[in-house]
Amino acid sequence: MSVYYLPTRTPTAPEPLATEWPTLPVRLRNAWWRLRLAIVEMRGILRSRPRYTMPANQYDLFAETPPAPRPARPARVIDLEQARQRLRPAGHGG
Repeated sequence: MSVYYLPTRTPTAPEPLATEWPTLPVRLRNAWWRLRLAIVEMRGILRSRPRYTMPANQYDLFAETPPAPRPARPARVIDLEQARQRLRPAGHGG
């Protein structure tokens, strides 16, 4: 049985972080995209429907009845055999 020893790692100094400022076009592009994202976020907030409407009497918060649940409808039945027949290429009758 052979035993192999790997050489130890010699610690290397980490490379210094880049302290150079980005160029003006890069900074302007980044600012433009930040502004666009902020506008999209604000539009989404302003366009969303309110989650809660205050009742006419602000002291009567719990007087409103919750909305009625939607009526249930029958479940859709999926006929798998009919779907397979529709998807078979023409000429394969079996």
